[in-house]
Parts: sequence; C-alpha cells; structure tokens
Amino acid sequence: MEVDQLTKLRVAGKLEEMAAVAHELDLYTTAGYSVHYKPSRVSLIPDLQSLIYLALAQVLREYPTLFAVPIVTKDEVYFARLPSIDLRKTTSFVERQEPVPKEGGGRDLELDALLRHQVNTNFKSEQGITPVWRLIILYDSPEKQQFTANFMAHHAIADGASFQILHRSFQKALHDLSSSSATDSLKSDVEYIISSKDDDGIGPPLESIHSMLIPAEPPKVDATIHNDWLGNLPEVPSNTGYATLSLPSPLVNSFTQACKKNKVSAPAGLNALIAKVLYSNLPSTTESFDVNIPADLRPDLPPKAVDGVMGNFFDAFRTRILRSDFYVIDSTEPIDIWNSAQKVHADTRKYFSNTSPSGEAYLNIASLKNIPDLQTLLKSLIGGPRTESLELAYIGPHVPYSDVKSGTHLAWQAGKSTVSRCAFALGACLQMTVVLHNEGMTIGIAWPTCAIEEDLVERLMAGIRDFFEDLEKNPN
Repeated sequence: MEVDQLTKLRVAGKLEEMAAVAHELDLYTTAGYSVHYKPSRVSLIPDLQSLIYLALAQVLREYPTLFAVPIVTKDEVYFARLPSIDLRKTTSFVERQEPVPKEGGGRDLELDALLRHQVNTNFKSEQGITPVWRLIILYDSPEKQQFTANFMAHHAIADGASFQILHRSFQKALHDLSSSSATDSLKSDVEYIISSKDDDGIGPPLESIHSMLIPAEPPKVDATIHNDWLGNLPEVPSNTGYATLSLPSPLVNSFTQACKKNKVSAPAGLNALIAKVLYSNLPSTTESFDVNIPADLRPDLPPKAVDGVMGNFFDAFRTRILRSDFYVIDSTEPIDIWNSAQKVHADTRKYFSNTSPSGEAYLNIASLKNIPDLQTLLKSLIGGPRTESLELAYIGPHVPYSDVKSGTHLAWQAGKSTVSRCAFALGACLQMTVVLHNEGMTIGIAWPTCAIEEDLVERLMAGIRDFFEDLEKNPN
C-alpha cells in the first residue's frame, strides 16, 4: 500500500517522532512483550489457532492504534491509518521443540532465540506501507493448548504500559470466546481481514496533556570527568544480542525484603547489584557507569487521557554509579550493594520531586521540543561514542485481566511475562528491562553486539542469580 492511499491522522509528538526516525535510520527496530497463557481446564478449545485469530480481531477493534503507521518525510513525521489488516500476515505460529522450563526453572533458551530474531526484525517492507506490529504464537509441545503470545510493535505506537494494555485485551478476548457455548464452530467465525473505521484514531501525544515546561535554571551537572564504561563505538545498522534471566518468586521476595530493610526501592537495589557484578568482571580502570533510567509518567497524567490508551508516556533520568561505591581503598574485594543502592534511590527521589510551581513535574524529554529536526540530530550522532553505560527500565508487575463476573472462573491464566526490545544503536552497552509476574521476575537483556562480548552478559546473569540465591540462604 502506498502513502497517498492512507488517511492522515495527526502529526507525531516528539517522543513518537524520535522512535519513528530512529527506526527509519536503522538505529532501533522494535520492542515486544510476551505472556505465557494456559487454560483453566485441559482440552478447553478444539481449535486454538482459530481462537487466537478471533481474539486478535477483538483486540484490533478495541485498539484502533494498531491500524496506525508512522510516516517519516523530509518535512514532518505523522501517523496515517491503514484501511485494513490481514491477520494472516501479522500473525505466525511456531511449535516448541523443547518443553517449557518449570516455574523459575532457569533459562528459556528457545524463547530467547525467537525473541532475539524478532528484535532484529524491523517493520520495513518491499510491499509498501504495512502494519507496524506482529504477533508470534509459540505453542507448547505437544498438546498445543498452552502457548506464549509475543506481541512486537514499533516503539512509535507503544511503550511498556501499552503492551500490558494489549495483553489484557487479548486475555479478555480469550476468556470471552472460550466461555461461549459456540466454541465448536470457531473456525467458521474467523474473519482474517479486519477493516478500520473512519472514526478510528489514536491516543494523544504527550505534549497535548503535559505543559512540558523547562526550568529557568538548568540543573547542576557534575563536571568531574570519569573513565566511564562505554564499550566499542556504535555501528549502523545495529545488531542486537538478547537474553533473559528468570528468577523464581521465593528469590524475588527475599530480595524485595532486603531492599525494604535497607530502605531502598527494588529498582535501586537491582541497579546497584548489576553495577557490582559488572565491576567485578571489568578492568579495574573502569571508574564509572552513567545509568539511564526510564520513568513511566502515566500515574501523574490525566487518567482520562492515558488510562487504557496505547501511546508513549515516559521520561528518563540519569544516575551515576561509581566503582568507589563498592571498593574501599587498597581492597580488591567489593563490599555490599546497599550504599550504592541508597545513592540511586536518592537520585530517583530527586528526579520525581523536581516540579514546577504548579506542581507539574519537569520532564527531561521536554528539551526535545527545542529540536526542530530530530533526523539531523540523530544522523549527527552516528559514528560518535556512546554517552551512557547502562539502561534499566523497571516495568513493575504484569497486571493480567481479571474483571470477570462474580462466580465465574477466568478461562485463561496469564503466567510468566517477558519484555523484549532491540538495543538502541547509539545507546548503552547494556539495555535491560525488568517485569514482575506470578512466577517471579524476568530481566530481558539487550545489547549492541558490536559494543560488548556476549560472555560478559553470561557472567552478569550468573552473578545476579548467585546474589539472589545467597540472599535467600543468608537473609541477614
């Protein structure tokens, strides 16, 4: 489909424009969110594939943002609407070759391999303008009743919270359809081509619901020059390495309690732990990590504008974690993580308390509104050094669909969740996303393969798991 055949919706906001331009320049491909589903009773559905198509059709009708595509031109970036989507072209089905690891039972290498391929697959097509999302169903073998649903989407239409919204809608549709008495005729009910409507739009850009004020005085910046860990220079197009570490609920609970005891948030504790493990695996000349921390803005935005709405509503701030936070003078043995975690916790509180006289938060991404041409800016950064070491996004708990009638059992249960993403080519050496779920916690780790060796990621995951296991054995 060609651009001139599409209906223009609106101009992109700056966050959306950044994502669209980064995709166009091969600096960023996609993000994703996976949830494992299993029926409440065995042999619930005779034709699971038809059920998934029908559920997906309901999701499209509920969230018409999935018909939107970002269009990058020389003069502007805007969203247009596709007239229809063929579900057979956006959905694929894959059967597992190995059993799913038991709850908290270590690495799911088969899912990791699938997601690694997906995060390196963009939305450009020789067929013209196509949808900027896809769904990959990884069936459990051999009964095909349980499966992992992997939604991948262009970052211009979805942030982390948007993926949770999609999965809740998908789970609700699975429940509603499975609770129907007509499950034997599912295949005859499937419509593969879903049309959009003339009044289908998309959610608002952040600028329309936040004043994006910039402080009169810029914040003070530490002028000290540190020997930061920045890996090798970026390469474009970028290739992403991807792996996950899953930790079972008992280990996660022990860590959470330890964070509470030391008066830090779990994200601050995890940031400090990651830094400690990395410092123990990097040369002693590495002095500092400049850490980027994304922040979800939805809790502080007008609920009517963002609740249940797909879009991009986030900011980011930075903190610095020093080697000296872990090593005392003349010692090669690191101390515990809590002093460093308290510094990260303090920087987090400082960011959230930085508000305008009206009480509205100052946002770091507000500076984007003073950059008229993000394409020129991003192009100018290609070939230069990285400016940050780590990125850790803490999504928090995955909240599944639960609004069923009193006395009704949910037909499909949502289990382990995983957040995946490509690595931003110009971004940090390690770009991690954490999500909690009813089986524990999963850390998705992405990295530009040109930046670091994969062996370092393996040592990082081993060090994190060892810390969690030791903490459970020795909570004091």
